[in-house]
Amino acid sequence: MNRSIIYLKKIDYLIGPSLLKIAVAAKRRPVKTSREKFPGNLIEKILIVRPGGIGDAALLLPSLKILHGIVPHARIDLLCEKRNYGIFKNSRFVSEILDYRKIEHLAYLLRNEYDFVVDTEQSHMLSTVLVSAIRSRCKVGFDTMGRGSVYEVAIRYSHQDYEVESFFRLFKSVIDKWPAHFEWNFPYIYPLPEDKVKIVSLVKGRNNLVCLFPGASIEERQWPSSSWAKVADSLCLQGFQPVLLGARSEQKICERITREAEGDLLNLCGFLSLIETAALLQESRLLISTDSGILHLGVVCNTPTVSLFGPGIAAKWAPKGKKHTVINKGLQCSPCTKFGETPPCPIGARCIKEIKPDEVLKASMTLLNQQCAGKQ
Repeated sequence: MNRSIIYLKKIDYLIGPSLLKIAVAAKRRPVKTSREKFPGNLIEKILIVRPGGIGDAALLLPSLKILHGIVPHARIDLLCEKRNYGIFKNSRFVSEILDYRKIEHLAYLLRNEYDFVVDTEQSHMLSTVLVSAIRSRCKVGFDTMGRGSVYEVAIRYSHQDYEVESFFRLFKSVIDKWPAHFEWNFPYIYPLPEDKVKIVSLVKGRNNLVCLFPGASIEERQWPSSSWAKVADSLCLQGFQPVLLGARSEQKICERITREAEGDLLNLCGFLSLIETAALLQESRLLISTDSGILHLGVVCNTPTVSLFGPGIAAKWAPKGKKHTVINKGLQCSPCTKFGETPPCPIGARCIKEIKPDEVLKASMTLLNQQCAGKQ
């Protein structure tokens, strides 16, 4: 995990609760679990707050698209972090992207007033403290970790709800004419022509692309490089082209996989931005991934996925639908992650390491064969 992210979490843990108490004490209006909803024609300025990981950012996109469809005339500002900026780059649903760590952007927010502010963070305190200082007619967020007292509308949050649907309910609580039920409505990601040209040049002469993302923010989510290599070799024998994805933090494991594999792997780890990765996923037959932000990017790119779950909460994070297969050993002690924090594992992360390459290959070939059958 990036050091700056670790430091930010520590700051949030150390001073966040105290600052939150001050913010709650300064708030004068009562909290409501529901309220009269905003008619779209009366909404002019909206602020969406989305710090945190790539996965949350990707799964927020469907709600942003619905929001833009209801209020196409409104200004929608989005406050995010550098690490998830790429998810919103070129977005057709956002007017302005602001950086959570830039003083001038925070100053801009404090000078302005919004019709309402939606804080999509689930646990960290600092975003809520910031939201408390922004002028708006209404503030809405999840009622977790004592954060709900800052908002005018506080919404129940459950780890058993799929994250994309939790965001959907958050907006539904305040926006009039919001859909009754969530449905996918692709596309959500819009790579530029130059992004697509770069991908075409990198994969030139290679067909039947299957992307592999072996990255994991913590050791307990890592699948052995030898297992990845076996899956990649088997895919090669079946006529598919394995493509390794990742950022700098994944370079070592991708290099190990490349050394251990006997087949022809295309290692693009470190070569692609988030939006370029999206362009590649849109051209790929399948994504095989750990429980990660790239997994959720694949989902919003409408790419079939096979996902490997261990300590993470599958109910909250696992992709849903016929195009997605989740492999989860379901050990008695898992899931053990809560609000992004995973305790050290006393049994050597058996939940992820007991997943066998044959299981992953079988699930992958089933989805790939379904695609072939659908084209006939």
